[in-house]
Amino acid sequence: MKKLLLGSALAASVLIAGSSFAETKVTGLLETTINSENSETASTNPGSTGATIGHETEITVSTSKELDNGLSLTAGFDITDGVSSDQYLKLSMGSTTFAIGNDVSGVADNVSQEDFAPFIANPFHGEGGSGNIAGINTVHGNNGLYLINKQDMFTIEGVYTPNLNAGASTGPSSNGLAETGSGYDLAIHGNFGIEGLKVGYGVSDTSHDVAASVKEGTGYGIKYSNSGITVGAGFTESKTGTVEETSLAYGISYAVNDALSIGYYEGEHDSGVSSAALNEDYQSIQVGYDFGGLGVTASVYNIENIGGVAGTDQEMFELRTVTKF
Repeated sequence: MKKLLLGSALAASVLIAGSSFAETKVTGLLETTINSENSETASTNPGSTGATIGHETEITVSTSKELDNGLSLTAGFDITDGVSSDQYLKLSMGSTTFAIGNDVSGVADNVSQEDFAPFIANPFHGEGGSGNIAGINTVHGNNGLYLINKQDMFTIEGVYTPNLNAGASTGPSSNGLAETGSGYDLAIHGNFGIEGLKVGYGVSDTSHDVAASVKEGTGYGIKYSNSGITVGAGFTESKTGTVEETSLAYGISYAVNDALSIGYYEGEHDSGVSSAALNEDYQSIQVGYDFGGLGVTASVYNIENIGGVAGTDQEMFELRTVTKF
């Protein structure tokens, strides 16, 4: 009994001592969407899928403390829809941060086309059942080593991924994991001394054992906000093997007041495939309202020439709510 009490007291003292030096936070997010789609081709009449209700949940656990050697430590992970992801460990001193983990920073993905068009709701990327507009090819989503330097006017960041097969689900001591290639991302972005401005440029390059799977990417854009009005445009070019595809997105949004925002956006995707006679064209109108603790957006998306085929179009309406706690 004495040993049990002693052990309990020792454990409690360790917990108390740890809590005095480290701060741990747990936050959550619940996203709910209601979608309806209407698709048609040159030879078929429009057909609707009806309404679909979907959810995404996210729990974020993070901790921070000052180490004895003067470095600042932050670490954490997310649990998205019950799956652990985005694990990271950061060591910072001044304006420089070294990190190891998964999706610590988007790097080149921070300067993709969707980061400059001022979307209120979801961007074109991922919307629609068949649209192909996408972000830059990057090592985003793989485990990597990061180096980030933040200055007052800009941020320079890079990531190196030694094994493209290692991702968020890769466990410790995975020395036997097969290697097919490696890659890196580099990016610079910031306001460069102009309030309301964001400019960025990024590149990505991956090697692969299979030539057709070698990827390269470039992304850049500009966005400017003033008096509630934001305009922006972004461009990405991605190459997989010998196929080069490009995506463009641009738009304008207006913050009517602290709660209400409206926006209009257009985009274009060129698949780089010779059999695609036309580029895909995108349009969207979006409205957002903040109820103070509950964000609601309503969006209409229209995609024309899906797959580069004339008359193959899709319309989608999405109602989305986001609650953070």
